[in-house]
Amino acid sequence: MKIRNGQGKWILRQVLYKYVPKELVERPKSGFGIPIDSWLRGPLREWAEALLDETRLRQEEFFNPQPIHEKWAEHLSGKRNWAYHLWDVLMFQGWLESVKLK
Repeated sequence: MKIRNGQGKWILRQVLYKYVPKELVERPKSGFGIPIDSWLRGPLREWAEALLDETRLRQEEFFNPQPIHEKWAEHLSGKRNWAYHLWDVLMFQGWLESVKLK
């Protein structure tokens, strides 16, 4: 019942064909974006600034704080979107903070 003629989710597809245009059912999977760039300028800004603090980065000695500070300033000004680059650093810093607390 799940597979018919090599096509998976056959029953679900039959129901969907009644209510949704076939082009929407048969299209390839696609992801969706999240607005990390605006979140970092808005509701996550305070959290990010604490993790990207130059003194903190210098003391921890994992990252060179200068390029991170430059990218952060450019990102906040809207000059460039460094969200995904900064996000990697933020995830590491968040992980590091969680390890220190244990």
